[in-house]
Amino acid sequence: MRVLCIRQANLTRRLSECRKPRFGVVDPANEPNPPESGDDKVDTRHQSDNSEYAALRTPNRSVQIGSLVVTSLGRELEDRLTALGLSQSHARLYGFRRDFSANKMSELASLLNGRDSIKAYDGLTIYATGSYARGEASSYSDVDLFFIRMESNVPIDDSRLREIKVMSDVIKATERGLELPPPSNDGEFLKILTLEEILKHLGGRDDDYKNHFTARMLLLLESAPITGTDTYDSVIDSVIDSYLRDYEDHAEDFRPTFIVNDIMRFWKTLCLNYEHKRNQQENARKIKQKIRNFKLGYSRLMTCFATVGLLSSYKQITKDDLVGICKTSPLDRLLLLAEREPLIKSQLVSALIQYHWFLKKTQKSTEELEAYFSCKNNRKEAFTHASKFGDEMFKIVQLSATNSNTLRYLVV
Repeated sequence: MRVLCIRQANLTRRLSECRKPRFGVVDPANEPNPPESGDDKVDTRHQSDNSEYAALRTPNRSVQIGSLVVTSLGRELEDRLTALGLSQSHARLYGFRRDFSANKMSELASLLNGRDSIKAYDGLTIYATGSYARGEASSYSDVDLFFIRMESNVPIDDSRLREIKVMSDVIKATERGLELPPPSNDGEFLKILTLEEILKHLGGRDDDYKNHFTARMLLLLESAPITGTDTYDSVIDSVIDSYLRDYEDHAEDFRPTFIVNDIMRFWKTLCLNYEHKRNQQENARKIKQKIRNFKLGYSRLMTCFATVGLLSSYKQITKDDLVGICKTSPLDRLLLLAEREPLIKSQLVSALIQYHWFLKKTQKSTEELEAYFSCKNNRKEAFTHASKFGDEMFKIVQLSATNSNTLRYLVV
């Protein structure tokens, strides 16, 4: 029993360490490990093959960008990946992407937190999803943002006008301030939802009528707060509560079946949506759909099944566990799972080698990526790699669920 308690305490500590960064300005005076005298030389360990990221590497694991000082999360990730068994060259790209994502989002947070339209909007949180929230963005990545506000008894005056001002400032900050690509899907998700809306139809047939299902799932699976971190924490807390309706009656042996089922439903919905769109597209747009399908088999698959795999490893789980898991990235969830289930380590290394290939292959402009997928042999290569990645992820989830006797709940 004592060994189990120590193990659980260590895993709780790792969850805390792996939680995604709160993007914003870091005061150098508050840095936990300020640089000592003589330690301000730039570390050139990574400069040979990726000079655009060289400035991100300093011995005190922080980087100065204008007025921003950001802790280098990337090097910490590299250390964990090499300890797992990944080669230094593979781990390096993961570290580069994590630092690049964190630094860009810190700049965005600095821009948005200074806007009057956002400062005056009480109870609003803006959170990133997609590659930036996962910590794997490149210079070609767009930023996916969602907006949720907590309901209050005080009605918001001119709510539509205020929403337009918020969106205007967001677009200016992303396109002009950071020179990021425009929002995906013609700004489909540039709207402010309420917490009540994303919970009202949970589990029902109308859940995704207004993208409430998508907003809720991405909040739990791959999100990081840009503004309104206190509101973000409250929203996460409330959403988790909605999945724990039976917790009080089963605290000693509670399994997160409800939330796992919702994640599985989200994954199957993504797959079905792809098939629906493929049947309706003209030939000129089929290449775009093939690229979406390719990404579905990598980033979306990892997002969903890293979470399913980790949740399936718990024979009993608490609310604090769930909240902690939701505040880590998909990759960190896999690393936490490897700590809980060491038998998956070889499969995880194989999966991350395949995912490394995906990250390198998609570091292209839209035009370059479409040109690559226009060739039949290239498409065959891409989907062969995606299939191998899917195979390794299946083995990871299977081992995790089998060892904890939860496989049955994933199948029947």
